[in-house]
Amino acid sequence: MPSHKFKRIHYPALALSFLFFSSLASADTVVKWNEISLKSLKKKGLNSNLCTRILAIEAIAVYDAVNTIQRTGTPYRYLGNPNPDASAQSAAAQAAHDVLIHYAPETKSYVDSILNFDIKGFTDGNIEEGRKIGSASAESIIKFREGDGSEKPDESFPGPLHPAAGQWRPTPPNLQPGINKNWRLIKPFQIYKSSQFLPAPPPTLKSRNFQIAESEVLHIGSKKSTVRTDDQTHIAQFYKQDAELTVNEVTRELLSAHTLSLGENALILALVDIAEADARIAVWDSKYYYIYWRPVTALNEEKESQIGIGFEPLLATPPHPSYPSGHSGTVTAGMEILKRFFGDKNEILLHTTTPGEPTRTLHSLSEVESENGLSRIYGGIHFAFDNTVGQEMGRKVAEFIFRTGPHKLNK
Repeated sequence: MPSHKFKRIHYPALALSFLFFSSLASADTVVKWNEISLKSLKKKGLNSNLCTRILAIEAIAVYDAVNTIQRTGTPYRYLGNPNPDASAQSAAAQAAHDVLIHYAPETKSYVDSILNFDIKGFTDGNIEEGRKIGSASAESIIKFREGDGSEKPDESFPGPLHPAAGQWRPTPPNLQPGINKNWRLIKPFQIYKSSQFLPAPPPTLKSRNFQIAESEVLHIGSKKSTVRTDDQTHIAQFYKQDAELTVNEVTRELLSAHTLSLGENALILALVDIAEADARIAVWDSKYYYIYWRPVTALNEEKESQIGIGFEPLLATPPHPSYPSGHSGTVTAGMEILKRFFGDKNEILLHTTTPGEPTRTLHSLSEVESENGLSRIYGGIHFAFDNTVGQEMGRKVAEFIFRTGPHKLNK
């Protein structure tokens, strides 16, 4: 894929307000359907790997549909016949609708009603022509992603038969086998291959790096920790929601606070959702390449040290290898794309799905990355190097997608 220049659009930092689902009727069509899609997929119970794949497909369908009409950027996959008289808003809504009912058919009645309501208020062109373009764009990317590996049954990973020190094995409390081992085989959206950014191996168990990280998670990540602050506990609980919820909320908030065109919003969301989807594919390749153990295993089963015996992390350990952190890679990939358009300094009001946790006000996209990554250490489910390397992978994925993905045309 050839690289190209992407003209950066920079806007001053503004105090931003959260776009509530109840106020979506007044939202930008692209922003509105991103939230509809994400919340519908989460209601369906999809994990982050499955969800980010469909979100990327939805965002691409919407972008290509709008771009077919407005011709503001390079296409990702579909570029239909020019029809400047067609409604770009109806094209965007129809594209998102069609992707959603394809992958979550149980939502059809719900999304049909939203689409039918929306199109009554569109006044930017021929509604039916826009809908045709939206459907064609959705069909194009759906067909393109057929056979990408996601249709194969989930491959679980019980761990090595006789795991050595440092190797992953099922973790308490449920001792589940590792999930989504096959995700490393999914065809990426933009990066060349899942192993393109394979990191160096994790630190050896006798290294100072490992010993420091192990001690840190023992003391600050234990459910019974006496050194973790109240705010650190809140951070751990706040960010335990699926990472794509954080990424897409920040994106919608920034888009809603700035007067961008429909095409610009569609482009930014496409790049963000492609980045988080590819980051997860890349991270999952690394996870099952190194099959590195979790802190709860290291502290409770390492024979050479008894210091951590009885360690229980604040958060339940997810059932897959530790190195690197998927949470960190996902959020960082999304934030790094957003920095290219809005700069780092932005005041952001974040919400969480964790019951009882209050909103958090952050002052930069880097702060979102930092808190999200640290939450995994405060929660006792990752080592510091899992987080650092996950973030490094997220940055590399974002940089590659920013250089090689769809981009705004200079007019």
